[in-house]
Amino acid sequence: MEKSVSITSLVRRAGVIAVAGAATAALAGVGAGSAQAAPGDNLTDRTCLQYSQDGGATWGGHDEIDWLNINPIPGQQALRASFDIRNKCETPAHLQIFAGDWKVSGGGSAVVRANAGAQKGALKDLEGTPGIFLVKTPRLAQNKKTPVELFIGLPADETKQGFTIQPDWRIFLAESEPDAPVDPGPGDGGDGGSGSSGSSTGSLGDLFGSLSSADVKPAGKTVGKSLNSPSVTAGR
Repeated sequence: MEKSVSITSLVRRAGVIAVAGAATAALAGVGAGSAQAAPGDNLTDRTCLQYSQDGGATWGGHDEIDWLNINPIPGQQALRASFDIRNKCETPAHLQIFAGDWKVSGGGSAVVRANAGAQKGALKDLEGTPGIFLVKTPRLAQNKKTPVELFIGLPADETKQGFTIQPDWRIFLAESEPDAPVDPGPGDGGDGGSGSSGSSTGSLGDLFGSLSSADVKPAGKTVGKSLNSPSVTAGR
């Protein structure tokens, strides 16, 4: 009997020690977790979105972009800028591009379009409420070089000339689900992934307020900027 009691006591004592050890480990885990950024927190850093004009050799802010001199003519679209972007932060995110607080002078009209990664945007008229959705990508692999092209043009029936166009491009990263499809290319570095459309969620956050486009549903964290593009003069 004495032996039996001793064994029971040992078992109980071992159980207490195990529980105490587990509790200590759990508390340590909580402490470590509290010192780390929660998912999405680092996407508030504006440097998450980086630009390159030399094929990825140099990365920096939007000042890296070289804007091309163009004079759009009716029925055609001219390439305004071509550059690469990347998401350097750990938070999974996809790219979205809008025509922001655009202005067209003198009663003229204009059209814009944007391509990003493997996604080709549709031609959109610069009319109505600013905040016109242009294109979005699936989730970008971290640090993967992703090409962007921005176009400005005039409708085929536009007869005015000499007016100015400033679409105020807005480009930003919007938080994605970690397992969302990855933009398949083109570009180098990172993984490949599926060519499916990916998440349709996103928001302009504090860059805009409400949006006129039904293509975007405000959700999640975003980081981005209004690109300081010089105004364009319509064909003369």
